[in-house]
Amino acid sequence: MKATAALQLVAAAFAVVGLTVPAAAQTSVFGLNVEGDAEAGFRAFIDRPTKGERAKFEEYRDLPQQPFLESLHLRLFRPDESYSFQFDGSKWGQQDQEFSLRTGRLGLWEFGFDWDQTQHIFSTNARMLATETKRGVFTLPAGLARAMPADGPRYNAAPGLDEISVRWDTARISFKLTPTPDLELKAEYTHIDKDGDRPFGVPFGFNFIEVLEPIEQTIHDFRLQATVARERWQLQFGYTLSVFQNGVTALITDSPFRATDTAAASASGQMSLPPDNMAHTFSLAGGLNLPWWRTRVTSNFSYSLRLQNEDFLPHTRNRLILAAGGQDLVLPQAGLNGNVQVFLYNLNATSRPLPPLTLSLKYRLYDLKDKSDVITFGGTVETDSSAPNGEDVRPGRWSYRRQNTDIDARWRIVQPVALTLGAGWERWDRNEHREVRESDELFGKAALDVTPFDWLLARLKYVPSFRRIPHYNASAHLEHTTLEDPGVLIQAGQSPFLRKLDESDRDRHRVDFLLQLTPTDAFSVGPTVGYRYDDHVDSRFGLQAEKSWSAGMDANWTPLERVSLSAGYVHERIFQKQRSRSRAAATDPFTDFDWITEHTDTVDTYNFSASVALIPKVLEWNTSANYSYALGRVETTNPRTPVSGTAAQRETATAKPWPAFEDSLIRVESALKYYFWKNWSAKLGYVFEEFEKHDFRTDTLNPFNPGSNSVWLGNDLKDYTAHIIALTLGYRFK
Repeated sequence: MKATAALQLVAAAFAVVGLTVPAAAQTSVFGLNVEGDAEAGFRAFIDRPTKGERAKFEEYRDLPQQPFLESLHLRLFRPDESYSFQFDGSKWGQQDQEFSLRTGRLGLWEFGFDWDQTQHIFSTNARMLATETKRGVFTLPAGLARAMPADGPRYNAAPGLDEISVRWDTARISFKLTPTPDLELKAEYTHIDKDGDRPFGVPFGFNFIEVLEPIEQTIHDFRLQATVARERWQLQFGYTLSVFQNGVTALITDSPFRATDTAAASASGQMSLPPDNMAHTFSLAGGLNLPWWRTRVTSNFSYSLRLQNEDFLPHTRNRLILAAGGQDLVLPQAGLNGNVQVFLYNLNATSRPLPPLTLSLKYRLYDLKDKSDVITFGGTVETDSSAPNGEDVRPGRWSYRRQNTDIDARWRIVQPVALTLGAGWERWDRNEHREVRESDELFGKAALDVTPFDWLLARLKYVPSFRRIPHYNASAHLEHTTLEDPGVLIQAGQSPFLRKLDESDRDRHRVDFLLQLTPTDAFSVGPTVGYRYDDHVDSRFGLQAEKSWSAGMDANWTPLERVSLSAGYVHERIFQKQRSRSRAAATDPFTDFDWITEHTDTVDTYNFSASVALIPKVLEWNTSANYSYALGRVETTNPRTPVSGTAAQRETATAKPWPAFEDSLIRVESALKYYFWKNWSAKLGYVFEEFEKHDFRTDTLNPFNPGSNSVWLGNDLKDYTAHIIALTLGYRFK
């Protein structure tokens, strides 16, 4: 049925062309000029990935074995271009189809409509023992002991799921009106439907069960914009209304660990899903050309009001825990009354006081204020598996302000040489819940551009930066969320020696080099090199250092008018060093329980393409090849051999070797295109694609694995090999 529908849509596409353009290929219809093209055909697999291998193969695309529309483009317009109509489409009948419509009167108005679909496949080989008895409600089968690990074999024998995926359907309508040459008005409405499922873990204490999050979400986005553009100044006003709606507000699942509720643990759990919310955004932007020193100033300001007030879910579904908690577990109010306000301001100025000198100034302010109610809860229940402790707590609010300033001066020393020097500053002001209230980072910049010849361009750029913090309070969040003495909790919290990534002292050095060589019109080559080193100078725990560098080259060569070649290669390497400590207990932070982890990721990417006109304007051959290989290593060591604590604690603290992760993807595509008659063409194409990976975390993953009481879906992206041939027929007219 799907192939028949696709064939009908492809036939409809050619019918549109046929009805619009008679057999004689006239270039005008009813006084309107016509141009466009259509290409459609049939795809077949010599070797097709199996259903279980399809998750990676069709992760963001749809490749059915059926007739397909490669592209359709149709444009009708008056000879003077005063009126025009344009229709485009591709992949009709597939999960990633696209449509587009444009019409308007030149210089006065324009109407547009777009529709596109995007799919994301998460898995095609998952297994799940629970059944979805109602949207978002998962029930384990009757008779299951509900005691792990005894039930493990039942989970491993669970039936397979057909596909876990989400599809976005996006529709967009826009209208632009230009009543006068210097006034432009725009209105746009975007409607996005998200439908499907994705893997979702529900915790019960320290273990969890993985089920499916139901996705039934809708986004409405409405935009208005008015622009006035004069010779010396420009002004723009905008308003955006964004509304998010979720058709399922909560996910409920049976626990795999018990079948009946107790006063300390639950037989089922409930997780809140993204709540309905909306945002209003107002913006004002402008530009001004000043009469002094060829100066231009641009600035924009926006204010966003984000609101959310969905009803809270109860602390737990377990009535025994609710009864034991009494008044402590009575919700203090129905909803959050969420109110977040965002202020954004940008200022840019450029000036040329002297012909060889260009000055620029940039300033940016981003201020997020969380004005949501600060609610005091008399008690909490964690993951439906703990009795309330009766301690008053309140949620954190994460307001912060970020400011950036950059100043540059570019001086053309002599005609082929230009030097740019600059400085910058970044300031963070965080609220009392973050470990660092204030931090400053200073930047420098030096860039040298050399263009001694028309065929040579060289650019070297160096940017150092230095961030310092005055004080790090590891217990800041607990101090402002726990109303009673939080002493014991602070001891069990994060280590006072830990430094979070965005709050640590850091020295950064970045170097970029670019060289472009074009010795002839037929040949060009461009090597690039980039290097970055981050040193977190005062981090005893957390990220210690990071080094990354890349080097690559692109080359293009046209040895003959009928032959065009291009090739490229990029090598990337990222190294991260982290230090941590195995804490046997909050009161026993043994110093010989430290370990160091070094992550090294390398990626090599190759590409090649060739285009040859075997018979000019009659027969063309195009081919391309892309290959990428990624390797990840994790090496762990103990600076000191663990000798403290018990034997079990020492075993936990001892570093273990990790196998490497690797994956590769190769794609080779080749096609012959033959032009016959006046406007017709036929193309025969072949595609080879192969994906391989080795990842010890998922290669042998089952829903239940010995040594763990958690339950997964058992999904894993599988290797695949695909050989595809396609034959298409195209028609072009003008």
